[in-house]
Amino acid sequence: MRTVVEGVDWGVKDLTILHEVSAEFPAGSVTGLIGPNGSGKTSLLHVVAGLRRPSQGRVEVGGEDVHAWSARVRARRIALLEQHASTSLDLTVRQVVELGRTPHRGRWPGRLDEGRRQVESALELGRVADLADRRWQTLSGGERQRVQLARSLAQEPSLLMLDEPTNHLDLRHQIDFLTTVRDLGITTIAALHDLDLAAAFCDRLVVMRGGHVVAAGPVESVLSSALVLDVFGVRTTIDRHAAADRWNVVWHR
Repeated sequence: MRTVVEGVDWGVKDLTILHEVSAEFPAGSVTGLIGPNGSGKTSLLHVVAGLRRPSQGRVEVGGEDVHAWSARVRARRIALLEQHASTSLDLTVRQVVELGRTPHRGRWPGRLDEGRRQVESALELGRVADLADRRWQTLSGGERQRVQLARSLAQEPSLLMLDEPTNHLDLRHQIDFLTTVRDLGITTIAALHDLDLAAAFCDRLVVMRGGHVVAAGPVESVLSSALVLDVFGVRTTIDRHAAADRWNVVWHR
């Protein structure tokens, strides 16, 4: 679903963290949210997900105000994969993924949505079907991240949001993970630190600094050496890699 953020402010007590943030996320697109640490990326994800209410502005998903939805409706339509997922419960991978069906279950025993088909599909899409019977506590950080993606997909969301989803993954699994996300066709907003991955896998970028959006649009029109130097303080060469046919970011001194 098309998602629009209009003039959003949000903060804690006397500290304003997001300042007049506006951005558009077209339906079916993958948008990379990039910026230095502390620029407001995670805060913006939480506001869009409805977990934080802005002091000013509005967030719309599919033309509807996210903050007017009940928690149950938000959980059916929006999935947020956080940086760190943990639980002390002794669950199998399948049971963790089944948690994604919770918002779809009816209130009466006879109307419970078992969601078996959706769970099996999510296990396959997340490429964790072979881990289905493993205990959560035995998984590596990268495996847990892939399982959390599967749990998010079991929700059948219209909007998928990812907060640094590749942090615990090696290079191969970073590529596999983001390829899977791109192929889903779900409107996706992903906070990413790796500019090379953002350039390779995203359709659009929203660049943040100090709680403001400083640039937004298609990758090829936003990402430049001048912008990276200004926002991140790093010299880079950015071009389209001939062999890989993708945008490539190379840093240098």
